[in-house]
Amino acid sequence: MLGFDPQSLPQKPLTMSLMVALEPPSLRRLLKLGLRRGLSDDQLCCFLAEEWGLQLDSQDALTLLHVLDERGWFRSSSSGDHWKTHLGS
Repeated sequence: MLGFDPQSLPQKPLTMSLMVALEPPSLRRLLKLGLRRGLSDDQLCCFLAEEWGLQLDSQDALTLLHVLDERGWFRSSSSGDHWKTHLGS
């Protein structure tokens, strides 16, 4: 269980100042880990399990990833092997 409603996240481009203000802290950590090189599928699976007790294919995880992708904040690379955080529009 995430402990927050992903649908309640702001519908605007992600900035550093927005990222550091997001709650819960586990969401900030996820987005921070996605900067630079990003996360592999295995790393994302481990993070979801450790932080929220979720499997990557669980409804809560899929909803979170879908919402983050819709906002352009966190998405799978075109090759599908890494998840990256995207700042700006």
